[in-house]
Amino acid sequence: MKVTYIVHSCYYVELEHCGLLFDYYSGPLPETDKPLYVFASHSHDDHFSPDVFRLSQLGKEVHYLLSKDIFRSRVPEELKESVTFVAPRQFYEVGAVRAATLRSTDQGVAFLVECEGKLLYHAGDLNCWVWDGAPRFQNDQMKRAYQEELSHLAGKHIDVAFVPLDPRQEADFDLGMKYFFEIAGADHVFPMHMWGDYSVVPLFKSTPTYREYADKVMDVKGPGQVFEL
Repeated sequence: MKVTYIVHSCYYVELEHCGLLFDYYSGPLPETDKPLYVFASHSHDDHFSPDVFRLSQLGKEVHYLLSKDIFRSRVPEELKESVTFVAPRQFYEVGAVRAATLRSTDQGVAFLVECEGKLLYHAGDLNCWVWDGAPRFQNDQMKRAYQEELSHLAGKHIDVAFVPLDPRQEADFDLGMKYFFEIAGADHVFPMHMWGDYSVVPLFKSTPTYREYADKVMDVKGPGQVFEL
């Protein structure tokens, strides 16, 4: 398996027989002759761009799994049959992919994808969005909602996960990743949604209370980085 970090929350995963593209909005589009599955967790501009539809213009086999909050009018008419619109807490089979969805704590869905014997999780904007200065009841409610969604992952052997590590949350930047490891975990975890501030990766890994997770967190340092797993 080869994982390429494109930018922000966008990763491209190349398996033996197909490719998986998550939350593309900017940067180079993957070049492959393999069947391609394009996932968009929600409509925010930093998670979806209609540029993904250019992939189908190259004569490739492309399947789109898009959150239902993305307007259907954004899909070219000739590609509508290639698109599956997904809702939270549902299950879908598209080609070689089996995908379950979780409900985001912001907008749209998170994806749990099974393909070629591998299980991958992409959080989208499902995160523990706790903010300094927000009312305590609001932050407590957020923690409960996030942990409840992650409970759907408990007990599953996830090979690769993509999880937010957002520096804008300041002292609480680590909560989403912390609860993910405590409730679910994965063999390899790729931080995302870092807004170009990659210092949060070594900061999380060097925190003494997270020592047991450090080896599983990948050292993402910038766009274009490739990981062979």
